[in-house]
Amino acid sequence: MQLPIFSYSSLYFYKLMQTFTPAKLLAFFLLLLGSYSAAHAQTQFAERKGGHSYSMEIPSYMVKTYELNDVASLQYFNKNKEAYTIVIEDSKEELELKGMRFENAADFLDSFAADYKKEEKRRKLSKAKVFESNGNHVAQSELKWTDEDGDFFMLITAVETKTHYYKVICWTLAANAPQLKEDFRQLSASIKD
Repeated sequence: MQLPIFSYSSLYFYKLMQTFTPAKLLAFFLLLLGSYSAAHAQTQFAERKGGHSYSMEIPSYMVKTYELNDVASLQYFNKNKEAYTIVIEDSKEELELKGMRFENAADFLDSFAADYKKEEKRRKLSKAKVFESNGNHVAQSELKWTDEDGDFFMLITAVETKTHYYKVICWTLAANAPQLKEDFRQLSASIKD
């Protein structure tokens, strides 16, 4: 007895392919290519308004919430990705009335990041990177820590505009940081007021 050249599944696929016209094949491969491209596209961002009158770009996969922080003027998250973002704004005028004056975004970042440095043995705060974005002065540090709930990553950003300082705090599980870090950087530097 001679073995067949094609197995049943190969023969089925061959017969199926014979029923496709060239136009159907082209449409099928374009659809396949399109779905691959969509699956590997960059994150979409949308401009969102917050606080006194500022806006920033938030990834389309994040949704608005009010549960993350009592004083944040803007809060977004994605539970499935464990991605969280809050923005706390401080008017320069109000800060000065309280006796707090900062030289620049890096000075402001150092001031509020001091609390994160208190537990230095459990937390690692990177040196601040200073740059400009949208005409604003920006200072940014990464914080990594471990506690009883696991390993975490946080991007802490201070943005200085003409009238305000903004604390932009984005965090996730350490395992998710490689996928989310670039999105966190983009949204943190996108503030316009």
